[in-house]
Amino acid sequence: MGWAIHKKKRAADAEKHLKRLHKTTPLIESPLEGADYDSLVFSQRHEANTAELFFDLFFAANLATFTTYHSITDSSYLITYVGFFGILWSCWFNVTLHDVRFARDSLYERICKTVQFIAFVGLALVGSSFNPMSTQANNTNFRILCYTLVISRGLLAVQYGIVLVYIIRAKFSKLYLPLGLMVGLYVAVVGIFIAMTPAFQKKEATHSGIYVVWYIVMAIEAISVIAISSIWRMLSFKKTHLMERMSLLTLIVIGEGAIGVTKTVSRIMGKYGLEVEGCFLIMCIITVLVLIWALYFDNFPHGHYGTIRQQIWSLLHFPFQLAIVGVVEGSQQVALARYVIKNWEKIENSHTKYCLEENLDGSKLRDKLLSLVDYWDFTAKFETYAIQEYTTDIVYQIGNSTDICSATNVTTYSKSGDWPLEFVNMTQQLFDGVYIGLGMKLPVSKLEYETPQEIAIKSWKIVFVYYWASFCLLIACLLIFLVLIRRHRADVFDFVSIGSRAMALAVGAAMITLVANDGALYSFLRGPAVLPACLSLLFLVLFFDKLSAAFANHQLLKSGKPYALEHVEHHHDRSSSGSSHVEHGHVENVSDHHGHSDSLASHRKSATWSLSEDTIPLTQAVGGEDRGSYAMTPMMSPPILSPNQPVAGGVVHQNGYTPVQNYGA
Repeated sequence: MGWAIHKKKRAADAEKHLKRLHKTTPLIESPLEGADYDSLVFSQRHEANTAELFFDLFFAANLATFTTYHSITDSSYLITYVGFFGILWSCWFNVTLHDVRFARDSLYERICKTVQFIAFVGLALVGSSFNPMSTQANNTNFRILCYTLVISRGLLAVQYGIVLVYIIRAKFSKLYLPLGLMVGLYVAVVGIFIAMTPAFQKKEATHSGIYVVWYIVMAIEAISVIAISSIWRMLSFKKTHLMERMSLLTLIVIGEGAIGVTKTVSRIMGKYGLEVEGCFLIMCIITVLVLIWALYFDNFPHGHYGTIRQQIWSLLHFPFQLAIVGVVEGSQQVALARYVIKNWEKIENSHTKYCLEENLDGSKLRDKLLSLVDYWDFTAKFETYAIQEYTTDIVYQIGNSTDICSATNVTTYSKSGDWPLEFVNMTQQLFDGVYIGLGMKLPVSKLEYETPQEIAIKSWKIVFVYYWASFCLLIACLLIFLVLIRRHRADVFDFVSIGSRAMALAVGAAMITLVANDGALYSFLRGPAVLPACLSLLFLVLFFDKLSAAFANHQLLKSGKPYALEHVEHHHDRSSSGSSHVEHGHVENVSDHHGHSDSLASHRKSATWSLSEDTIPLTQAVGGEDRGSYAMTPMMSPPILSPNQPVAGGVVHQNGYTPVQNYGA
């Protein structure tokens, strides 16, 4: 008996005797290489490449750095945060609008990306001390910002100029004007930013009005780019991966919230270990992130739904992503506020117990208060190291005071509410140490006339306002997104989803009105209900979305009427199950087709597939079609046909092409 070993060659082994043709990076490539001549649009690829993802990392790094250096303690810091986010987002958005239409991998494009990386590093330098609202603003920092914006917009002018050169060489005359306008727009923006630099002299006083020019120019810039692409549809984003780019940036912004959660959990429970309320608050923040992700991506558009609507949808991502930052950062600040207030209550309760209830005195009172001070371990951080020593000295002064907590004196304290100065100073130091120990960045100028406790109390009011304002903005954007991306007849889902968002928006607005009553506001902040309230609203919106979608689907299937699929998931081909391939980009009548796999059995009554047009290949054969009247038709000779010679594994057609074999048809 012998063993027969059948060796089967792998496909890769069949080429082992051949030398390989190496992949090279061209010096520069024409953007016309990726143009879709049938649809008359530029579409280089259907998904983001690694260079674009690499570029997104610089946006994420800038946002994380700026968030680290700027704690929102008053309205000026809030405006500063929004302002810098606007500058950062505008730079990213303008680069992305160019890349999704014209950028192709080449040495030239990599050099451009490197310059853009340098510009974003410049923004990081500016962001560390960016505060236009301050009376002691750093004019040198603002000049650097102007130079950085000049580099960013100047490069875009060059890039659009290169595109225009290729367009002129190809004689696509209808694109001369719009691309010329794009170049002129960025050249004008560069000129404005250069003209702004003399306003920021080292010894000049700050000019608060000049800062507005940045935002006016950037708003006009974004609107102009969108308007040009809307008027000249050949420059639209119809078949680009712009929607994917916006969704990836949304993920990055949500991811910034995830980074913040890790910092918050270390601040709240890093020193004393797990506690029930701390775990609950952290779980609430994580769930808020998940719900925001679900509400956005569960209703993400698939396929083309209108050129102008798509561009409005893209622009709305600025307030939407700003709202995400506000909600996720606000959630962390609310959790930290609850942590600080809870510890302040612990300090007050300890004083009450030791002095008012137990009437401790001398060494006994001193030892109890020293154990309270040691509990916070202020020596563990440089920022609070001095507080430990100063507070310890005050405790010894209290211990050396005779009858400071006697029954007679305690009665006086209770009636008048006035405690001895030593107790007041010690309590103040403990309050400050707890707040500063969280790593809050407090401006030195404020500490000259306000205590950290006073700064904290004022900042919580600002946090509460921008937290719920961001929530309202988030819900409003999600509502508008639903309206913009709808392509089919309205049903129960549309009415319920819009209604639930409107109700959540109303509740969020009602929350903001609490700032009119300080007592009600701080009473609400004192408890742990702020985060669960936001979480509950987001959950209810998502719950009603799923419930109404299931009900609408049930009613539609029960009616037996034809329907359209909003999104089709593409699975691997399983030839053994008899599944057939549905070609991309055309309408398929499922009710007349009998070769589908079991996974599509539930959709046999569907009249149409609402497939994304983005799945159509970039290069399509248009044999013998006269396209001379199209604006983007290149002037070229007919292709040279290959000679009639045998080809391995196939038969050559008389015109020189190998026919496609239809297996299993």
